[in-house]
Amino acid sequence: MFKILIIDDELLVRELIKKSVDFSSLGFEIIGEAKDGSQALTMIGELHPDLLLLDINIPMINGITLAKKVNAQYPEIQIIILTGYSEFDYAKGAIEAGVLDYLLKPLNKTEFTKALLKAKDLLSRQASMQQTIHSYQMHQNQLDKETLFLKLIEGTEDYDSLDLELLVRSGIEPDHGSFGLAAILIDRLDELFSAQMEKNLWKYAVANITQEILDSSFVCAVFQDIHNHIIALVSLDTPDKEKLFHSCCHQICSSVHDALKFTVTLGIPALFTSLNSLSSAYQDALWALDHRFLMGNARCIFREDLKPSAGPPAGCVEPGGLLLDLRSGSYEKAYNQAETLLSKSQSREQMIFLAVRILSDLITCLEDNRISSDHFELNEMLKKLLSIELGIELKQYVLDRLLEASELLSDSSGLKQNRTIHEAIRYIDQNYADSSLTLTGIAKKLYLNASYLSYLFKQETGLSLSEYLTKVRLREAKRILDEHAGCPLSLLAASVGYKDEYYFSKCFKKAYGISPKKYAEQKK
Repeated sequence: MFKILIIDDELLVRELIKKSVDFSSLGFEIIGEAKDGSQALTMIGELHPDLLLLDINIPMINGITLAKKVNAQYPEIQIIILTGYSEFDYAKGAIEAGVLDYLLKPLNKTEFTKALLKAKDLLSRQASMQQTIHSYQMHQNQLDKETLFLKLIEGTEDYDSLDLELLVRSGIEPDHGSFGLAAILIDRLDELFSAQMEKNLWKYAVANITQEILDSSFVCAVFQDIHNHIIALVSLDTPDKEKLFHSCCHQICSSVHDALKFTVTLGIPALFTSLNSLSSAYQDALWALDHRFLMGNARCIFREDLKPSAGPPAGCVEPGGLLLDLRSGSYEKAYNQAETLLSKSQSREQMIFLAVRILSDLITCLEDNRISSDHFELNEMLKKLLSIELGIELKQYVLDRLLEASELLSDSSGLKQNRTIHEAIRYIDQNYADSSLTLTGIAKKLYLNASYLSYLFKQETGLSLSEYLTKVRLREAKRILDEHAGCPLSLLAASVGYKDEYYFSKCFKKAYGISPKKYAEQKK
């Protein structure tokens, strides 16, 4: 609705004007009435009307003079003259005063409606233009702020030479109070989204969630750097608000996952007291983010919780040691050694270096035995290594390749791990009644790596070790019932290694299609 102020010294005329047309249906509302030019000027300053319906012959300040004053002070306000004077001089004066239209009293409804619609069209275009200008200015201010922030985080320009007034106007005092920073990265961004436009849209969505959460508690700025990070800068009135800021960072993690169905990781440096330190804080945030490789993603990683890398991992293998184990058929030893080395890696660079070393040894050993495999092409494996985001996934990839190579080498030399598996089977057959029996415990008794034992057992028997253990226990339970049908179920379950009678009955029925109780009844 556009706002109208009626200016006429006669009450009756003002009432007739109000009743002459349906203003509301035309998109107008009458917000006030003035009976003289002086009162009109005051009300214009207070009410900010869009359109004046102005009589020429009014006290204090006549209509033409008032129109000129309004046009000079409020050029956006439109004016329609309503008068009983038809002389040329009045019309000429109205035109010079910049009025939109000049109508004679008594008003002709059709002409009056036409003039109002003309005013509405002009005001609509004027409002649209103002909105466009405002949007452009807001957008330009945002771009200017982002450009300024990029200069600050990159540290490429002298701090004292930067114009920080734009930040001051947005509530951020560059050298007062404390500041918090978070660098936010969408996990597996390249894997999830291939098109750059799609990546930009999702980064924009994450930035909006971040802005909404932080706005509720802080003066903040959220922008993007050139490396796909969303950067959040908050101004803290007092350092004791650090806990609140950290809580908001955790909320960003969970809110993004709930709303967008993917995860983000945040790198968070220590607080700092001047935007002059923003560049170093930004580098600390990125350094913290780099540790998601070892610490995992979908979390907040705080710089103060991290320790500098202490160099190569302890117990580093001697050159050729892994290769010697592979050549001698000591596959389990090679596996244990590789797992230990990869587990002790303290950075992405260290782990990739060791992974390349291990994979190169595997390829060398396979080539020595004239074994070819599409899975062991070094360039392809390198591409895979560099594409893996998390250390635990890289470690598993290398160990899987080592097991695969061990199997190829074992098949080639005819050396099966029968003795090891036979020992494991014998140990299970002798100790199945021990309810605490586990893969880890069996591996420890046989001086084996649990993962390696599990892999070999499955390869040799077609069953996992736990499946075989269950098979032995249930087979023995069935034998006992065949010979002693009256054996109490609780005693029967305990005698074959089950602490829970209900769970034992469930496993028995799954294996034999009948509960142990009914099986015993059939045997009586």
